[in-house]
Amino acid sequence: MSIISKPAMAVLLVFFAQTATAESADLLLSHSGIGPADGRVALTAAALSRLIDIGPISPTAGVPMFTASPDGKKIAFQIRQGDPESNSYNLQMVVVDLTSTQKPLIVDEGGEIILLKTGGLNGTASNTGVPATISPQWDSSGSSIYFLKRSNGRSQIWRASSNRRESEQITSLPDDVDDFLLTDDRQTLIYTSVHQDLAHTQQLAGEAKIGYRYDARFVPLYSNVPESFAPSKRRFYALSLKSGNSVPLDSSTSELFEARTKSALLATTRSGWKAWATASDGRVGGSNTLSAVDERGQIRRCTHPTCTGIEALWWTADGKRVRYVTREGWANSATAIYEWSPGRQSPNRIYSTNDLLLDCQPSGSGVLCAREQSIHPRHIVYLDLEHDTPSTVFDPNPSFQQFALGQVERLRWRNSFGLEVFGDLVYPVGYQRGRRYPLVVVQYVSRGFLRGGVGDEVPIQVFANRGFAVLSIQRPDFRIPDDAAKTRITRERWRLRGFRDRRSVLSAIEVAVRMLVNRGIVSRQQVGITGLSDGSSTVQFAALNSNYFKAGSVSGCCWDPFQDAFFGPSISDTYHQIGWPALVDYRSAFWRRISLIGNAHRVKFPILMQQADAEFRGAVASYTALRQAGKSPELYVYPGEYHIKWQPAHRLAVYVRNLTWFDYWLRNIGNPVSDSSDN
Repeated sequence: MSIISKPAMAVLLVFFAQTATAESADLLLSHSGIGPADGRVALTAAALSRLIDIGPISPTAGVPMFTASPDGKKIAFQIRQGDPESNSYNLQMVVVDLTSTQKPLIVDEGGEIILLKTGGLNGTASNTGVPATISPQWDSSGSSIYFLKRSNGRSQIWRASSNRRESEQITSLPDDVDDFLLTDDRQTLIYTSVHQDLAHTQQLAGEAKIGYRYDARFVPLYSNVPESFAPSKRRFYALSLKSGNSVPLDSSTSELFEARTKSALLATTRSGWKAWATASDGRVGGSNTLSAVDERGQIRRCTHPTCTGIEALWWTADGKRVRYVTREGWANSATAIYEWSPGRQSPNRIYSTNDLLLDCQPSGSGVLCAREQSIHPRHIVYLDLEHDTPSTVFDPNPSFQQFALGQVERLRWRNSFGLEVFGDLVYPVGYQRGRRYPLVVVQYVSRGFLRGGVGDEVPIQVFANRGFAVLSIQRPDFRIPDDAAKTRITRERWRLRGFRDRRSVLSAIEVAVRMLVNRGIVSRQQVGITGLSDGSSTVQFAALNSNYFKAGSVSGCCWDPFQDAFFGPSISDTYHQIGWPALVDYRSAFWRRISLIGNAHRVKFPILMQQADAEFRGAVASYTALRQAGKSPELYVYPGEYHIKWQPAHRLAVYVRNLTWFDYWLRNIGNPVSDSSDN
């Protein structure tokens, strides 16, 4: 990113002093349901589901959620708002002028949400349900931005003016454009498109006429045919912005996109000096360390403990010092910015906060970041690192603070393994000291805005408005021994042995619950637990190995002795390497600790299962066993969903069902299967 000039910075600081916000009332995204401005009102599930978002939950490395113009005076980004009634998203591309008091400018609107795809089997990609990062890229003059937009079922590259509401589509491929970048001279767009392998498609069509052979291509959990992870090919093109002509490129172009990802932790000064963060060892998931080339051309490495776990880095404007973002403190619960002069041993901390800072980018003497606070949804701030003062650049939800919100207390403790753990206690709205409240546990990330836990399925502040205390927990993680961290397989095998990791997470939750009971805040007989994915595994484990909970809710469930049958041969083989028993060993003692099927009569509490249609088969056997054992389970299947539910109507339905479920089982209110809403 270009550094903002000093004259521009003077105007910028005046702009911040006037408390610039999104002025969202003038944006086209509706705040209906967000609440009146004449006093604090109860937060409802409907209102929470309509929050305006900037970027995905976690930014993609090398793909920033907001970008600056070449002169650093403007930033551009996409905002989105789910609309449960139409089950669609309102999308807008916004440009903010950092040097004036003008309101944010909407330069494009409309389109369909683009979902992130991750690498699946055989080098293919599969949907996750997580929104993709739509990262605008600027032309050399700063007068136009380029971005991906999906319309009429196809994703293509669009161009918009940065000065007025004017946009146009500039590519028209028959397949989706899934990624693009501008060359260094900003004169050419390099873009990619993924399409199905024609030969493979024809082969499948022929095989369909005589019946498919069941083999490693099948993943019955997701599909009835062997094309769940069908191979595909990537094509590359170059579009001249001057002539408008587009030509195909060879596959070696892929190196440009790989370099972009690697450059996420690489910074270069105007004179060419470089600083970078690289893996410090061969450990999978290991930390990274900081290195730089000093003015003499020598490589300097920072060996100080704070020079690890780096999430972003950049040079100061004078090109003499490196600044970087890392995590520190109890269980790495704080975010810090340090400054290091290559050749010196110890860096200096220049900023530290419990807030979540994402996608930090240099701007003058400070930095622009997307920030989340426990009761404040994501917004963009400027951090003046010389004066240690943050100023709001853009807040898409200024009226959110009109709601009645439960106070938040950061908690720190150790589990039975001695690991540091942190979490956040959200008090019921109107909390009265000396009164005990029902508690809902939400997993398994507690950084930033406390919205709904991983997957956003448990509306934390809505529960607080309904008289619940909520414990949002950050799962603890072991430092895995070097000999067990060489590959993902060895890493997961170490964690699974003796259910070491699952016992650690459950212990962290139980210790915190016991602490809150002892403090007189929580009723021991009114504790519920929730979780998606890894969190679902903890709920399943707790159902057989804990006496702390009276009800549970999961998504992405379940582990069971017959899972090989719906995982398919390829995925099953991977799990066997980790240590999960094969189907022929379904009577293994291993399953006594976690299988709901084999131990249905021992399950301690009723479980609500809210499954994507792409995953519900994995829960059917467990649900059936629990129902036959009289354990009052409920199973809901959401069509067109993935591991993370992305449809606004479904998100609201999931919110409401969780509220209804715990109202009934923890407070004896209503009906556990009622579909009534609190809209």
